[in-house]
Amino acid sequence: MNRELKFRVYIPDHEKLCYFNLTHFDYSDRYLSQHLYPVQQYTGLKDKNGVEIYEGDIVKATSDQYKNENFVGKVIFDEGCFLTWINKNDIRGIWGEDDIEVIGNIFESKKLLNNE
Repeated sequence: MNRELKFRVYIPDHEKLCYFNLTHFDYSDRYLSQHLYPVQQYTGLKDKNGVEIYEGDIVKATSDQYKNENFVGKVIFDEGCFLTWINKNDIRGIWGEDDIEVIGNIFESKKLLNNE
């Protein structure tokens, strides 16, 4: 599987996410050298609504394992793979694309994460 390498960076001065890939470096490239603006990578996956999933997204996941309970967590990159960190009971899960929905991101929707 070939995954397109896409990235985004949150620009607090403009209160927006700037999306780019390795072939188009527009004004966003000036932020890459500054550690104040963490770069987040596209996972190569889309949620059940076709929305691209990036590191730092907040997702809602439904788990058959936990009696169809909904969990809210953030997407992280850890140990060579993208995972959803579910704060409730410190569960890490790898979910199918049909099970998750992007509901926000850590910059614009942090209040969706109850335990942070």
